[in-house]
Amino acid sequence: MRDRPMSWTWNTTGTQGRKWMLRHIAKAGYRWTPPPPLPIPRKDNSAWTFRQRIRVLSGWPVSTPTGQRPLPRSARVLKSLDRDGICSLYEEAGRERLGLGSGSPRFRAHLDPDSLHYLFPDPAVYYWPNDDRPWWQCRVLLRMIDGEQITDMVAVLPETFIALPSTLPRMRQRRLALTARMLERDNGLWYRDHEADCSPQRCGYPPGLTA
Repeated sequence: MRDRPMSWTWNTTGTQGRKWMLRHIAKAGYRWTPPPPLPIPRKDNSAWTFRQRIRVLSGWPVSTPTGQRPLPRSARVLKSLDRDGICSLYEEAGRERLGLGSGSPRFRAHLDPDSLHYLFPDPAVYYWPNDDRPWWQCRVLLRMIDGEQITDMVAVLPETFIALPSTLPRMRQRRLALTARMLERDNGLWYRDHEADCSPQRCGYPPGLTA
């Protein structure tokens, strides 16, 4: 990735995006060879190493970046929600225009209705909460309709997160949080692979909704 910094964009943008890139590169007068395919992201993380197993015992996996204020203790918790609960968080993010997450009937239709989904605050350095960003970037562990677990991100207001019940034992919270952080497949990659088989008739969302 350091040698070919456009590898991620090229390999994830799709056919139309690649045509757009090539057209504009040629128009600018550059000669450019597309990068090779990226490694295929694993669909699970079942093979835990000994070091990863030890990390479950070592404490909460989210650390504070240098120079930032630590998240409050109420943020060092993993919450479990059913499909309605997780969708309501995405919808709130959309209503409040927080920038991460929006929710839609299509999103709801692709979540496993019988499974629990999980989230916990895990902000990137550039999304670390401050006075101008009074929300928490939360990592989400979702179970999709095909049984695969994937990761995603959604912005959640602190008061909304704190109000959610916490019912899981602490050790299980740590294990699920590490599972979410270790997953290589996210929402975008899952939808990309599912797109060929997706339709309102097959997946149950209203026709005309594509987001």
